[in-house]
Amino acid sequence: MNKLTAILSACIIAYFLLFGCTPRAQNDSDIIHIDVSRSYPIKEVRLEEVADIEFVQIEVHDDFLFIRNPRVITESKIIFGESNGDILIFSRDGKPISRFNRRGQGPGEFTSMNGLLFDETANELFVITIINIMVYSLEGEYKRTLHLGEDVFLNSLATQIVSFDAETFLLHHNENVYPTLFSFISKYDGSLIQSIDMPRGEYIITFAETSGGGIAAAPAHRIVSYKDGFLLTDFALDTVFFLSQNRELSPILVRTPAIQSMNTVIYLNGFIEAGNYQFFSAVTVQSERGRLPQRHLMRDKTTGSAYVQRVTFDDFEGREIILSPERIVNTQNNRLGFVSLDLTELQDALDEGRLSGRLKEIVEKSEEDGNDVFMLLHFK
Repeated sequence: MNKLTAILSACIIAYFLLFGCTPRAQNDSDIIHIDVSRSYPIKEVRLEEVADIEFVQIEVHDDFLFIRNPRVITESKIIFGESNGDILIFSRDGKPISRFNRRGQGPGEFTSMNGLLFDETANELFVITIINIMVYSLEGEYKRTLHLGEDVFLNSLATQIVSFDAETFLLHHNENVYPTLFSFISKYDGSLIQSIDMPRGEYIITFAETSGGGIAAAPAHRIVSYKDGFLLTDFALDTVFFLSQNRELSPILVRTPAIQSMNTVIYLNGFIEAGNYQFFSAVTVQSERGRLPQRHLMRDKTTGSAYVQRVTFDDFEGREIILSPERIVNTQNNRLGFVSLDLTELQDALDEGRLSGRLKEIVEKSEEDGNDVFMLLHFK
C-alpha cells in the first residue's frame, strides 16, 4: 500500500471516530484499492462463469407497445415507463398485467416521468417528476404526492433515488437542499427523515462540454445496491462507503490517484460483484466525439489483481457484454443484472450461424418485427 493510500484510509477512520458515527470493523486488507490511471491487461471471462442467464422476450400486444427498455424489474414484474406517459406492467415471463397513462396537468396526474420506482410489498408505483413524486396503484389509481421541497429538482444529472426499506427512500441530491448529499426521505410524504453524515470534498464536475457546445455525460452511479445495503459515492472523495441495512457507514474502497489532483478527472462508479470478480467502470471527463470515454475494469477478489474486462457468452459468438453498475439500475438488486439484445442484431447473427442454445431457439421462433430479447443475469 502506498503512502497516499495509507493516509487516506487513516483520515477516513479518524473522521468517523471524531464525529461519532460507528463504522463496521474494517481492516486495511478488507478495503479495496484500485488505481484508475494504470494500464491493465485484458482478461476474458465467460458470462456463464459469473451468472446464470435467463432469457425473456415479451410477446407483441397491440395495447401494450413500448419503445424503451423497462424502467423496473422485480422478482415478479417488468415495468415500462414511456415518454408519452404510458406505464405498462408485465409479469416476469412477459405476460401483460395492466397499463395506464396519468400524464396531464390535472389533479392526480404527472407532468413528466424522470424515473419510475416500484414497491413490491406495498404494490405501489412511484413516478418521479421534476419537482415531486406521484404514487399510484398498478391499475393507475392515484394515491398521494410526495413533496420533497421547493428547491429539489429531480431531473439533475446528480440526482438519484432508490428504495431503502419499506418506509424509506435513499436520496442523493447535489444541491444544498439537505444538510448532506445523502438523505433518507419518507415514502409516505417525502419529508426528510435523516441525513447521512459523510466527509465532503470540493465539488467535481462529471460532465464536459462538446465541440458543438453541448454536454457530454456518462452514467454516474452515486448509489449502488450492494449486499444488504448500498455503496455511496461522492466523486469529490477518493473513498466509496458502504451503507448497511442498519444504517452503519464504513469505507469499502479507496481509489488512486487522488481525484482532486487530476488535471483530467477520472471518476470511478461503484462496482458490482459476480462470481470471483468485482466489475467497475472508470469515466474520463473529457469529451471525445461527443462522449465521455469509459474503461470497464474487473478485479479478482482473491488476488486483488485488476484487468480490463472482456466478457463473452456461449449462446452468441463474438458478442461481448459489459458488466458494471449500469446492469442493475433497472433491478436495484445486486444479484440480478439486465441486458437488452436487439432483435435485428440477433436475427442477423442467426443468419450468420453465431447463435446457439436457448437464445437461438427464441430468435428462430420470433416474429420478424417482434420485441427485443432481455437477458436477466442471476449473479453467482
